[in-house]
Amino acid sequence: MLFAFSFVHHVLTKEHIYIFLKQAGGPYYAVKKGRWDGKQKPMASLVYPNIPHANSTIDNLIKLFSSKGLTLNDLVVLSGAHSIGYAHCKHFVNRLYNFKGTNKPDPDMDPRQLKSLRMTCPQHGGNAGVVIPFDATTPFSFDNAYFQNLQAKLGLLATDKELFLDPRTRPLVQAFANDKNKFFQDFSSAMERLGNVGVKRGKKHGEIRRVCNMHL
Repeated sequence: MLFAFSFVHHVLTKEHIYIFLKQAGGPYYAVKKGRWDGKQKPMASLVYPNIPHANSTIDNLIKLFSSKGLTLNDLVVLSGAHSIGYAHCKHFVNRLYNFKGTNKPDPDMDPRQLKSLRMTCPQHGGNAGVVIPFDATTPFSFDNAYFQNLQAKLGLLATDKELFLDPRTRPLVQAFANDKNKFFQDFSSAMERLGNVGVKRGKKHGEIRRVCNMHL
């Protein structure tokens, strides 16, 4: 029996994330089987415009998620994956020293967090290998503290803090901050929908490769 490489990769990735989430106290989510490999050769140039970035605006994010068939709720709840994980200094150092070309720090960052981050991430040099947890309060637990942190100006990336500042996404941030169970339920559902983005099925749209890095 043959299995598509994308299917095997999807299942293994899902199992890896699931184990990691469970170890960190997070929820379970299911993964649908039966996907085929795409016929187009993977290209790095296709990745960048199809993923969120540290400096994306809410308008950018809404447009990106909508193009994948995902909702505003999906956007916010999937951002909750920042409950765990790390970011390199380069992705937020402008917030510490020269926010939007002002030569001043981002006024929407907690002063204590600003002081701490400046000690770890200097403006010039010495920060290339430094990583900082997205979640300043419970970095090793998958929970809704990420959303609570956004309300306290403790978001690390510009995209994080914008989720609370934008009136379209703020109510969702507040809802998840107040209800861990709702966050877990919506996160699981959103991960299942995310897993269905761009799925190839049947010979018209895909193939099942016998050699993972070669087309038939």
